[in-house]
Amino acid sequence: MDSVRFLFQRAQQIYQTEGIKPLVVRVFTFIFHLFLDYRSYLLYVEYTRDLPEIREADFMPKTDDFTPKVVTSHVEADELEAQGFEFRYTIPNARKRLDRGAIAMCIFVGRELANIGWFAMSQEAKDSLDEPPYWVDFANRESVGGGLWTNPKYRRMGFRVYNRYMSLRLVLEKGIQVRRSAIARSNLPAITSRASFEHKPYAEGRYLKILWWKSWKERPLTLLD
Repeated sequence: MDSVRFLFQRAQQIYQTEGIKPLVVRVFTFIFHLFLDYRSYLLYVEYTRDLPEIREADFMPKTDDFTPKVVTSHVEADELEAQGFEFRYTIPNARKRLDRGAIAMCIFVGRELANIGWFAMSQEAKDSLDEPPYWVDFANRESVGGGLWTNPKYRRMGFRVYNRYMSLRLVLEKGIQVRRSAIARSNLPAITSRASFEHKPYAEGRYLKILWWKSWKERPLTLLD
């Protein structure tokens, strides 16, 4: 039942924010991927000891009319909703992710969700983000960033970059030593955003699913053609 509810929520979100044509494309893509799914990712790692000084001014979006919020629990989400800030209905699986310990980094324009990213410090939280199965050593203060989404109304305004600032601040506040992430090769805006900070991937991950059989392989980027 939860899976069906998630699919309907996701379809409604795409229809409301992007329109009917992108929804139809996503539906046929989803059906195809039930039988065959191949994806290629760039894998990134950041060590907090190597981070330069984190200055908010270097990450500011193209507008001053925004409100950042970090949400760690349903109690905090309830408090935000009481003020008019809502994201759990907009983002499918948001409730499950909070249940499993993932932290939401939200950016609102007015009371509308413009951008959201997620932060995980446990395997259970990572699994809720639907990230590819790359290894993360959570026992040794490693973490994961993922699930980044920008409302189509607010794309190209720099909110993805500012969400990165929120993530880096959170990493430092939590005493995390390593932050890992994966970006699909098809996600050019996210790759370009990383490149703007001279942040280079260390490996390529390849995921293949044929019916119920799954495979995940990583190759160091220096070995790629």
